Amino acid sequence: MISGLKAVNSAREFQWGSWQIIGPRHYFREKMILNTILKKLKGGKILDVGCGTGSLLLQLAQHGYQVNGVDMSQECVSRTNELLSAFASATRSFVKKGNAEHIDYPDGIFDAVIAAEVLEHLEDDSSAVKEFYRLLKSDGICLITVPANPDLWDISDDIAGHKRRYNKEDLIRLFNKMSFNVESVFYWGFPLLRFYHRFIFLKLARHVSEKRNGTMSTEDTVVRVGFSRWTTAILGNLFRFDNLFKSLPLGIGILLVARKREKGQA
Repeated sequence: MISGLKAVNSAREFQWGSWQIIGPRHYFREKMILNTILKKLKGGKILDVGCGTGSLLLQLAQHGYQVNGVDMSQECVSRTNELLSAFASATRSFVKKGNAEHIDYPDGIFDAVIAAEVLEHLEDDSSAVKEFYRLLKSDGICLITVPANPDLWDISDDIAGHKRRYNKEDLIRLFNKMSFNVESVFYWGFPLLRFYHRFIFLKLARHVSEKRNGTMSTEDTVVRVGFSRWTTAILGNLFRFDNLFKSLPLGIGILLVARKREKGQA
């Protein structure tokens, strides 16, 4: 399992908003996604859209799923394929270059499609959801996470290149319109993660934004501490306390699980 910035890339510099950074919030979100998939799907073939450097794919492969991915960065694609090749259980797994609106995989071959922190980057998020529907087998599931609440927009959204933040009602309408049945949807990241975001993560975001046009180095003290293995594990597990408050519309993100229904079915 990957942990720490150095495991993301052998280089010592990373571009904010383009690399999948391993930090406590990312750690918590991936564990949340993994636990949800384990409950919803006992086995099968999964596509991770916007897979970055493959930290989630590797965890899914370790649990016996056949995993595939797509990402816009050729560097991420190459790095993830290298990591996947090290796992005997992932011999049929690979990652392609592409984007969420045009995915080079055949129709109806996946049991699940995951798109974590992807839709908010797209001009046309409905095209991506339509593509997810195409790729899924009948009764397949789609799991997505997105940033929540337009009123929470801040510098981290600007740096990451977000087009929007979502509320739960708009997200449900988007998936219903594309012939999905929404099975579960909840806010995540309140109160501890929201406190962390405001008083720690935003300071790191501003620090990175002010240095070398958003490029950060593993030798930078702020980056090294903020994304260290110990900081990631300790805070990432501490954030599980927020699961007690999923019913409240106060989190920094939303997780949605929807199941494909055949068009024409109620």
